[in-house]
Amino acid sequence: MTTMDVKAQQAAAEARHLGDRHLAMKLQRSQEQLLDLLHAQQHDLRLLKRDVKRRRSGGFPWGLVLLIGGGYAAYRSSPAVRDRVQDLMGRLNPGMQGNAKRAGDAVKDGASDVGQGRSPVEAFQRAGGEAQRAGEKAMGSAKDTTQNATAPSQPAGDGVRTQRGEGSS
Repeated sequence: MTTMDVKAQQAAAEARHLGDRHLAMKLQRSQEQLLDLLHAQQHDLRLLKRDVKRRRSGGFPWGLVLLIGGGYAAYRSSPAVRDRVQDLMGRLNPGMQGNAKRAGDAVKDGASDVGQGRSPVEAFQRAGGEAQRAGEKAMGSAKDTTQNATAPSQPAGDGVRTQRGEGSS
């Protein structure tokens, strides 16, 4: 081998060594950046867990939202369910019908929001509020009906007691 060949081999070996060293340093920097990113994500996850726990303890009734969404899906896909719901809606007073219609519209808005990548929370909260108001009106109507059914019998009974009391004195 000539001295030129030896020098060329040495230069190639040095170049490989420098390349390996440069590559090792670059790899180490990438690993450090990755570790920093993982630490930041871990911190964000802790914050999210704390937020989820806080919301779960007294937050939004997601079960109700899922129930309403499932009911809406059944209403849209099954003619028998749709006919039954429309029959029941015909029996409701107009105020409850309005609340139920607005709740359905809010569920549609929430589904649209999800489809467009937006948060459906506001629409589902509105749907839950409307459903709650419709339920309150239904309970109030049932209570009024019960009171009206028992009201005529109570005064008659009170009158009998009063007459008995007056006659026996």
